Amino acid sequence: MQFKNMKKFLPIILIAIAVFVGYRFLNTDKTNTTLNFPEQFIDDRSNFAEVKQLFNNAMDLTMPPDNSGKPFDMPKEQEDQIRSKLAEGISLSKKIDDSFLDYLNPDLKNNFRNKYVRGYELFLEGLSSDTSNINSIGVQKQLESGKLIDEFNAWWDSNKDAITNKAYPEK
Repeated sequence: MQFKNMKKFLPIILIAIAVFVGYRFLNTDKTNTTLNFPEQFIDDRSNFAEVKQLFNNAMDLTMPPDNSGKPFDMPKEQEDQIRSKLAEGISLSKKIDDSFLDYLNPDLKNNFRNKYVRGYELFLEGLSSDTSNINSIGVQKQLESGKLIDEFNAWWDSNKDAITNKAYPEK
């Protein structure tokens, strides 16, 4: 008997939970927050997010179709997409004002420009260079690229919450 009553209330409870979660999600959306954020940095913030997205999208395209991590023959169109996204991200990164990066974190400018963006510059250069063997210039550039990007990612993981909170302050 109690189970039948519970079955009647279960959809209501689930709807209430969904509404609550949805409300919380909508109230934590910080994409349009401008209150308490310097107006001169709004475009930089948008460009910064776009650069990160372009680089992430490019790296997603480098994954083998079966996600095995094994080498695979990449179609030329896919390689062209990677090059395009990387070049666009690198170009857009140059439009981000250093004062914006300094505003978010005093170490962000160095890490963003000299590790993150430089890493993707090297990756792009490596794609255009000889990659015939492990000692070739293209492979060496890609290895150096991975090292710089890993250094940035380790730094970012330690600082991203504070940076994100400053970039998207609460209303």
